[in-house]
Amino acid sequence: MMNNREIYGPSGQKWAQFRPDCAGIDLFSLNLPAPWEYIYQNHDVLLKVDQFGPVYAQANPPGGIQLFRRESGQKFSSWAVWLQSDELEDRKPFTNFFRPLIDGSDPSKEPQDLKITFLPHCASYEYRYQDLLVKTEFFVPLHGTEIVMKLRVKNLRQKAMGISVCPAFVPYVNPAQLAPWDKYEWYLKSGVGREEKELFWSQLLSSTSDPGERRTAALWTDSEGLCGTEISYEKFVGCGDLSCPQSVMDGNFRMRPEPAASFGEYREDNAIWGYPPVYAAKYGCHLEPGGERVFTQVLCMPQNTADGGLPAVDDVKKSLVYFEAPAYERKKEEARCHFSALCRKNTVRTGQKDWDYFINSWLPLQMEWVASLDRGWPTAMRGTRDCAQDYTAMLSIDDAAGRVRLLEMLSCQRSDGWFPRQFSTEGRTGRHDLRGHVDAGAFVIEFVYEYLSYSGDSGVLDAVLPWLDFDGKNTVLEHLIRAMEYYIDPENLGEHGLCKIGEGDWLDSVNRAGVLGRGESVMVSEQAVMCLQYMAGILESRSGPSETAVVYRKKAEEMKKNLLEHAYNRDGFLNGIFTDEGKWIFSDQDPDGEKRPYGPANWLALISGVVPEEKRESVLRVMELLKCEAGYRLYWPPMGKMPIRCVGRAASGDAPAGFAENGNVYNHGAQGFLARALAAVGNGDALFDVLQWLLPYDQSRHPSNVVLSPPYAIVNCWQELPVFRFRSLFSFLTGSVGMAQRAVYEWMFGIRPTLDGLVIDPCIPGWMDSASVEFTYRGKRVKMEIRNPNARSCAPEKVELNGVSVFKTRKDPFHFRMVFVLGSELFQDGENTIRVIL
Repeated sequence: MMNNREIYGPSGQKWAQFRPDCAGIDLFSLNLPAPWEYIYQNHDVLLKVDQFGPVYAQANPPGGIQLFRRESGQKFSSWAVWLQSDELEDRKPFTNFFRPLIDGSDPSKEPQDLKITFLPHCASYEYRYQDLLVKTEFFVPLHGTEIVMKLRVKNLRQKAMGISVCPAFVPYVNPAQLAPWDKYEWYLKSGVGREEKELFWSQLLSSTSDPGERRTAALWTDSEGLCGTEISYEKFVGCGDLSCPQSVMDGNFRMRPEPAASFGEYREDNAIWGYPPVYAAKYGCHLEPGGERVFTQVLCMPQNTADGGLPAVDDVKKSLVYFEAPAYERKKEEARCHFSALCRKNTVRTGQKDWDYFINSWLPLQMEWVASLDRGWPTAMRGTRDCAQDYTAMLSIDDAAGRVRLLEMLSCQRSDGWFPRQFSTEGRTGRHDLRGHVDAGAFVIEFVYEYLSYSGDSGVLDAVLPWLDFDGKNTVLEHLIRAMEYYIDPENLGEHGLCKIGEGDWLDSVNRAGVLGRGESVMVSEQAVMCLQYMAGILESRSGPSETAVVYRKKAEEMKKNLLEHAYNRDGFLNGIFTDEGKWIFSDQDPDGEKRPYGPANWLALISGVVPEEKRESVLRVMELLKCEAGYRLYWPPMGKMPIRCVGRAASGDAPAGFAENGNVYNHGAQGFLARALAAVGNGDALFDVLQWLLPYDQSRHPSNVVLSPPYAIVNCWQELPVFRFRSLFSFLTGSVGMAQRAVYEWMFGIRPTLDGLVIDPCIPGWMDSASVEFTYRGKRVKMEIRNPNARSCAPEKVELNGVSVFKTRKDPFHFRMVFVLGSELFQDGENTIRVIL
């Protein structure tokens, strides 16, 4: 059996080793095949790091300003510390991350005893070089915008040593995306001064004279041993650049630390604006044999005054607490405990040690990351579809956060029921992405249904919210009804009685199939079938029998009939999209002559109950047509060899074969939806196999020296491109994280909260003779034990709750198996035990 806990390069060098007790990893080489990134965030600030140090930080993610960042093509960090001593054999400066190297003769050179450790609560970089032990730690507390850096330098020689220590930080302190003609430095006013310690700061000014757009960032740094500073980036780098700054090479810093200005004081000798700033300092340090020195820097973004003025200095000083070792260690322990508790909220035990470890440790952590990253696009917007899917998955971890997001989304809904493709993080009055994609509302309806089921918070339906296009307010329930009515409005149904696709559905690269008003989406129609059932259930849970609920269920059956009559093709699978030109694509014969099955249209047909039992086998044969060495493709073959009209960039030649969605293992749609479909048809063996393809850790499936991404990072897709066949794209920036969370707990273990209780509907591999899961249901702790003496996958023979047999069953409206239903009132305070016999 392959060792998935230790990761080796192609030449046998040990690259990394997973930590056994948490979502942590030790890296032993800088020469990894690509950046291996890790996230630290507390919803107030987000820090991304890789093996070369900090990558960027964003306040109030995903919509706030970036505090610093690497620019495009910049490999090494904009926050680093240069070290230099004339008493070392090699006198050239080097950084606390060892790279960049001033000596370019061997760019792969590495220090001794290198170990980079990413733990959920802190990151550390440690190595030994020329009689110095260098260790750097980064920490983000549980609350607030602070990011703490601690540098420890120790003299390993038998005699004393003098050393220069030069930290350098390049502030950005601007929105992530500026107009093409703008420069970030035009909006910054920066200074350096001293209060209790030395500090640098930058004011972000408003180009529109709006005080609410102003921000202030500050960086505290040590005062002891300070002998020079620099506030001008251009003066700091001189004839060099950030990877070889002249001030460091020469040892000459232009500015003296005395006389020091106060915070907010701008003088000729301490400030800069209009040109790029830097926060650079030089310290002289004397180390006795075995002696060490700790340097601290704290980056923060304190709150401006109500009129946009500089923060009160006392508020800025609050960050000084992290210079105190006991307080710093206490805050670190608080964070460690928080992440330990996060990873205990839901746990699985299947006997598959690597799988259990990844699900219990890495999956909840990446769900937390995704909640702050959204999809990582720095647009000050959240994708409506993306947010709905991610926070649906987050409900099993934090349903309170789900309520916040659903109210935000519904407040940005148009009064005809339609949702923007992306909505502003500033709310309904912000800037939205109003391209005419039509699928977002279906994801929102499912999200709200799941929120009601997980939380029991039916009162949210009475909350009153505005609309995107006018200030009148209606209840959440009315918002949902209009979202549903949008999909069955005759204006939005095409000639086959299917939902029109407009500018797009889930598959973004098909962006021209319906712009003339004729094209239809099979996938959105299948989602509408599900949502009609969800909405009928919501209405009935409110007031019992409902005429509207009856209409919705009738409409669902009509939509199913239309799908089978018009989209189910002669080869036994469902076509994907009907275009404005009157042609089917992702069909048994596309306009370019290819048979091109599309996974999601078929997987949603199984998930939504559109496909009757006698047709399931033929639809499932699509799996065989999409299988490849990296898992299951989204569709096959790729488009573009012969352009197809009225499709969009996927088929126009503007998306090369093997790029992103075009014929690849596009993880979310190719394998996430497939996992859900396999649970619907009761194939636990295939479901578990697909989950292993979706996850990144198995080196026999996704070897790190091929995919190049870290073995812990759930990725967007694996691409089939020249030079980099099956290289991954986008770590963490994917709906695959949320799909994995739901696939494990809802679809494999069958823990499915509904409006009237908890449905138990497992679908495990037949070879798995036992398993257990611990989770929380409406505030009550539950342990579920599954026994499988007959090597079955689904349809339990018996379910017990706290030793009492459960007799309430019903037919599932989508897969039509009988399922057990445990009323929420049956769960007791303290521990609850569910026993399932398959």
